[in-house]
Order: sequence, then structure tokens, then C-alpha cells
Amino acid sequence: MHNNEQPDPVEQKTLVSPEVAVETEARPQEEQLAGDAALDHGAKEAPSSNGEPAPVRSRPRPMPTLRREIAIQALKELWSDLQIADSAPLIFASPLQRRVQLEHHPLLLNQLIAKGRQRKKDAYGYLKSWELLVAPPYAPGIAANGEIGTLLKSDMLRPADVGDRGTLPAAPYSWICYIFKNGWKALSVYFFDSDNGESYTLNAVPFGHQDEWMAFLQHLTDAHDAIWRRERRGTIDILGGPDEMAKNIERASYEDVVLPSETLAQITAQRHMFDEEVLKRYEKLHIPRLRKVLIIGPSGTGKTTLLRAEGAYHASRGGMVLYVYPIPPGRTNSPAQLLVQALHFAAESQLPALILVEDIETFMTNPVELQLLLHVLEGVGAPDNPAGTLLLATSSDPEKIDQRIRDRAGRIDVIIELGLVEDIEMATRFLKHFLGEMYREEEHAAIAPLLLRNPGSHLREVCLAGMMRAAEMGRSEVLAEDLRWAHEMIVKGRSVVEEVERYYPSTSRKRGSYFGRSQ
Repeated sequence: MHNNEQPDPVEQKTLVSPEVAVETEARPQEEQLAGDAALDHGAKEAPSSNGEPAPVRSRPRPMPTLRREIAIQALKELWSDLQIADSAPLIFASPLQRRVQLEHHPLLLNQLIAKGRQRKKDAYGYLKSWELLVAPPYAPGIAANGEIGTLLKSDMLRPADVGDRGTLPAAPYSWICYIFKNGWKALSVYFFDSDNGESYTLNAVPFGHQDEWMAFLQHLTDAHDAIWRRERRGTIDILGGPDEMAKNIERASYEDVVLPSETLAQITAQRHMFDEEVLKRYEKLHIPRLRKVLIIGPSGTGKTTLLRAEGAYHASRGGMVLYVYPIPPGRTNSPAQLLVQALHFAAESQLPALILVEDIETFMTNPVELQLLLHVLEGVGAPDNPAGTLLLATSSDPEKIDQRIRDRAGRIDVIIELGLVEDIEMATRFLKHFLGEMYREEEHAAIAPLLLRNPGSHLREVCLAGMMRAAEMGRSEVLAEDLRWAHEMIVKGRSVVEEVERYYPSTSRKRGSYFGRSQ
């Protein structure tokens, strides 16, 4: 770099020792210019008397410096200024590069100090105190303003959303000096590295204390895990879909579920997965504490209602609920990847976890996704949750599920079928449920046989359409003839839709392609 060039104030910082600066200033200006020109253009000195090329004279010269290099040099200067230790520091990148930089979060550091005071003997990795340092002048613009970057939810794990309560600040960009109970000190800087667009943390530790530093980081990790596990009890998270779905699950209830008592008992029996004795048995058998239940049945038989009701029940008992949304292709993560993430997150939570999946046949649309699911469902790659994980998945088209998953014991533990309304008693229960206070036994019981061999959703629509017809007629009561009319209208609409020739030419290519029927 020529003397008349100016370095960039951020990207090209110059670190030159005082001795070099004095030597450079003492040289005549002509000599400096000549030397700079020779070095800049690769000039070589004349050969020596014995014919050998003389070594090129070298001297320190200013070099462009990245922000990380500035931070490292500043840590060394602080180390010396604060007399941290007699030996040079061991400087390394923090193993905890994450959204919540634990060793720079005041809440966690203060918790660790309080916990260390309670431990009279084992002080390994515990703090006596910590000090927030002013950004050193030889690192201008690096962690100088105390910016926190973002707000977090109360679990200190996820970014806060508009309307959240109990939010917490993330760790501020800062310089910190740590004083440990065992009598040694360390430094750390957490800053935004504009060179690569990421936040970065550097630790400076006396050589020989690096193992205790790692123990310190483990204590911080344990404190952070305790916070987010406590805050995640009773939560409902949506993976890959809109967060508003969590409210739909939260509002659900088993009062909305109309199923035969035997089927309902099969579902509720799966909750024993979280019993202590069952979990101990899984552990003794060296099996991941994961139970996989597949609920099958035609569309409209109540699978979605059942999943939501069980999700609301599990959350009300303090468990963690994860709903995996069947997102369309082309997104960052496929449905199968989201399901695997949910299984791992459930294991990390160490909370009783319920994972809800609808239309699981759409999670295995290509060989890569299928292989991924085979790996995590057969036990080899299944994460183990000490508190137990229950996976409830539904399918309206189980034939599309690969037989290596559907038919092999262990990959699916139990299959439960939700069928059509087959008997008058169930039809009557549906009428009572959907008509509510409008139901009258003497008026509506006779319509029940007409509604058999249909899914529960058909009976719901019959009741709703019947109520609308009664209102149209100016009546406050729903009559049997209203329900009969509604049933016939819905059945007729379906038969019209099934007449493909009304809308498409009757060619073999067109017929059945949209409506799923072969002609």
C-alpha cells in the first residue's frame, strides 16, 4: 500500500507495534518511498559477491485486518491491561455459537453465581462474579453499543412475536471479564461480524483452565435448558404451518368427538406410554421410548377432530404438543424433514411429547423422504425421549403408505380404524351432537336409518343444512323433513359430480383423471 493511500476505516485496520512505528518514522522519507516501491513491485536486491541472490530485505508493513482479527488482538491487549494471567491467553471460538449466546446473557450468568454460592465444596466451573467491560479503544465499533439483536419468547429459545407476553432480551453484544470461584479469570467478546454477516463469540482462557471453562459452559447450558423446558410445558407448536393452528387445537375438546366407545378406549389407552413403569420397561429393553400410532379411515370420519382433541388434552396435562404441517413441495424443509425435527426436538425437551401428523402418506412422496422415515421409525435413528414420545398419525389413503412402514411391526405399533356410521345408535348420537338443544327424539329418531353408511361429516352437514332450511321456512324448529331434504340434496350433489361426462369429453385420458375413478 502506497503512503498516499488511505485504508478503509472498518475493513482495513492496521495493527503495528510501537517499536515498528518508531523505526518507520525515523527513516528518511525518501528511503521509505524507495523501500515501499521496491516491495510493492516485487523488486529484488542485487546479487551478492559470491553470485548467490541476496535475501530480500523484509520489514513489517500495514495489512488489511478482518474484524475477527481485530477482536483477537484486542483480547490480547485487554489480557495484558487487566493482568488476567502471566501466560498468554488461549483464544478460541465459543463452542456455543447460537441465537442465545449463553456466556453473555446476564440472566444465566447471575443464576450461575447464585447456584455457585450454594455449593460449598465443588466449585468447578462456577463463577464468583462477572464484569461488563467498556469496549476497548483499539477495537472501534466492535460490541461497543450493547445491542441485544432481538427479543425472545419466555422460553429463551425462539424469537418473540408481536403480541407475546413475558419476552426477554437476547444476550447483548459485549466484552466480559469472568472471575471464577477457583481464583482465575477469563475474557470473552460477543460481536456482529460484518465480514461474514453473522454474530460471533471469542473466548480467551488461561492455558490449563480450558476444561473448567467447558464445565462452565455446560452449567450455562443446563440452566438454559431448565428455563425452556419449564416454559414449554403445556405448549402447542406448529411446525411448517401457520401458528394460528395452535389456537384451534387449544380450543378443541373431546366433547366434539363422537366415536364408538371401543375405538375411543383404544385411543386413550395410548396415553399409558407416559407411565413411569412403561418408560422403564422400554429402557430395559433398549428401545427408544417412542410409540407410533396410525389412525386410518375415510375422509370425514373424525380423524382431525380426534387429533386436535388429544392435543388439547395433552397440553392441559403439562405435556408438549408438536403438530407437523404437511407443507407443499418446494419449501425449505420437506414434511419428512419436519417430522424428523419434531422427533429430535421432543427427545431434547425431556418432556412428555405428543406429535400430531395428518395425512402421513403425503410425507413419503419420494425415495429420499421414504428412506428418512424408515430410518427414524425403525428404532435405529429414532431419538429417545426419557419422558416418552407418542406419535399420532392419520391417513385417509393407507394404501399409499409404503408397506415397509405400514405392515412391518415396530415401525407402526398399532393401527386404529375410524369407520363410517354403521348403526342406528351411532347415527342418533351424531344427530344429538350436531342438533344440540334442537334435537327431539320423537321427531328425529326416525331419520337415523336413512343416514347410515356415511361418514360423520355427512351427518354434520345434514344437520347444518336442515337448520338453514328451517330458518328459510321461518321455523325455529328443525323437522325430520328438513333433515331428509338436506340428506337428499347432498347425495344428489355428489352423484352429479361423479358424472364426469357432464364436464369432460368421454375419453379414456380425461375420464377419472380428476375424480379418481377409472371408467
